Amino acid sequence: MRKGLSVLCIVLVFALCAGHAAMASQGDSARYIVRFKAADVKLHGASRSQVISTLQQTLRNNLKSVNKIVKSPINSNINPLWVANAFAIDASADEIARIAKLPNVAEVFLNKYQIFIDRDIAKTDVTTEPAVIQWGIQKVRAPEVWQKFRIDGAGVVVGIIDTGIDGSHAALAGKILSFKDFTAEQVQTPTDTQGHGTHVAGTVAGSQGVGVAPGARLIIGRVFDTSGGTTQEVLLNGMQWMLDPDGIAETNDGPRLINNSWGSNDSTNKTFWVAVDNWVTAGVLPVFAAGNNGMWGGKVGTPAAFPHSWAVAATTSTDTLAYFSSQGPIAWDGVPLMKPDIAAPGDKIISCKIGGGLVSNSGTSMACPHVAGVAALMYQADPTLTIDQVRLLAEETAKDLGAPGKDGKFGSGLIDSYKIVEKVLQNSGLASAFDAYESAIHAEKALIGMQAVSPLAAPLARSIVERSLDLDEGQFRALMISVNQNGGEAAQALLKDAASARLASELHK
Repeated sequence: MRKGLSVLCIVLVFALCAGHAAMASQGDSARYIVRFKAADVKLHGASRSQVISTLQQTLRNNLKSVNKIVKSPINSNINPLWVANAFAIDASADEIARIAKLPNVAEVFLNKYQIFIDRDIAKTDVTTEPAVIQWGIQKVRAPEVWQKFRIDGAGVVVGIIDTGIDGSHAALAGKILSFKDFTAEQVQTPTDTQGHGTHVAGTVAGSQGVGVAPGARLIIGRVFDTSGGTTQEVLLNGMQWMLDPDGIAETNDGPRLINNSWGSNDSTNKTFWVAVDNWVTAGVLPVFAAGNNGMWGGKVGTPAAFPHSWAVAATTSTDTLAYFSSQGPIAWDGVPLMKPDIAAPGDKIISCKIGGGLVSNSGTSMACPHVAGVAALMYQADPTLTIDQVRLLAEETAKDLGAPGKDGKFGSGLIDSYKIVEKVLQNSGLASAFDAYESAIHAEKALIGMQAVSPLAAPLARSIVERSLDLDEGQFRALMISVNQNGGEAAQALLKDAASARLASELHK
């Protein structure tokens, strides 16, 4: 799939570069992003690979129209951004004006640098005993889920778009499936020079009591620099990579959900709207921080404010709204929309510090990974859950805070992982977990070669075997029938391991 786009872009570059000497008379060029209008394509119910292939083909078709009309020179590096039906290009004002007049072009804007991550709020180094479960983790009731249901996020892949990750941190050891740096530094090993991404990653999946889903694994896209900023093109590069890390549409190597502890107050740019919408179409849950403008009466920022984003507000240890948490409601095209959607701990959150140790930080950036971690627990409990089901279950079981019902401060309330997982398990059996195990094996194979791969399937296998011990004989017989009829070789082999573990357990009673 990647080859076709590359060839088309090369053709377009040659067409634009012909007669380069005439360029000087047209003025200096600048970097622009061009987004095309939505294509009439039906993708409801399509697989992730089908969605990716269709998005790539749609962009190829649109780029042909640009190739037909652009004859004068643009010394350009064209970057296809199929996640948003867009591309980035170096162009003069005259050239970009002609591109903007194409009937299939929806939006053209300068590829500017901007800050997407808010400044730190009361960031403080802390000293705490190792393996102490932090207050936010307890508040969302994750330890109860680990202990009673033997669910800790094993087998679930969470994407994080941020400032990177300190891969050497003890609480993050073995958590990273893949890492890619989209900043100018282009480092090859998991790196974070700012600290924000490492703190966020710790809350999602860190061990030693800092993470909600310590069994989950991470795919990290480093797009923000030390100042918390980047260009829209770099950010879109990271968003696109998350859908297809290995560049092969047919492999299912992407995350089930993506944590986005970033945002802006620009509500006019619809390119990120399209990108997030395509995540959802591909079955990827977008979790976004609501923003830290509450102290000034600021509204929920974008992309959190999009109807298809899951916006997270921040609470304190006493279940009050953090003073900085952005509020709703908002409106899109004059239509009222209640935001945020859900709330989680975000005040004085202790998590991983770059270079080792722990640090306390505050913000909806810290609340967001609590919700992402809970979603990982949900997906382990039932890998067949849809995005709508995840959001509905979480919001139905949330602890109502503030005004009754969903409000503009807390959304539907404080997320409760125990109530959610309990309800999920009541509605699903263990058979789907065997399918998830097969998928985890395929994902590991796809990611091998991108960097050293941490085990993804093995922890999930252990969890499945342990959970099978809780089934009675009738339930286990039903499970055996289902897996033997519908499962692959790996699932059936794992079923034999579960049967052996049950026999050993009986013998030791």
